Amino acid sequence: MTDTVNLKKYRNRRLYDADHGRFVTLSQVAEMIRLGRLVEVKDADTGENVTVPVLLQIILEEAKAKAASPPSALLYLIIRYGETFRDFLDKYLELTFKNYLAHKASVDELFTRWLTEGVNFAGADKGGSPETG
Repeated sequence: MTDTVNLKKYRNRRLYDADHGRFVTLSQVAEMIRLGRLVEVKDADTGENVTVPVLLQIILEEAKAKAASPPSALLYLIIRYGETFRDFLDKYLELTFKNYLAHKASVDELFTRWLTEGVNFAGADKGGSPETG
């Protein structure tokens, strides 16, 4: 499911889901994203795309709630070196995360295959490799 949810952001910072005729919270938007949906947020008055600031707001709110924000030293570097560092960081983080997800998917697939093929792990605990049974 990768359809896009179109939201409007009003001056009072409320987000409105026109497709479903309801206001939504940042937590609900985060949940939509976790379920694989894309979101596009437009300013209700100007029509300007404000998706990135809303996504950053979600990240900051979740980090604040979990007391798990990026280290201040990293934030200082991002501010100090500006656009050059942000470009590098954006590309690096995106590539690293995509590689992680691809690796995780391949490991999950391998594990599922082992389970469905009935791999015998009894020999693996004695220093041997898993055998199919």
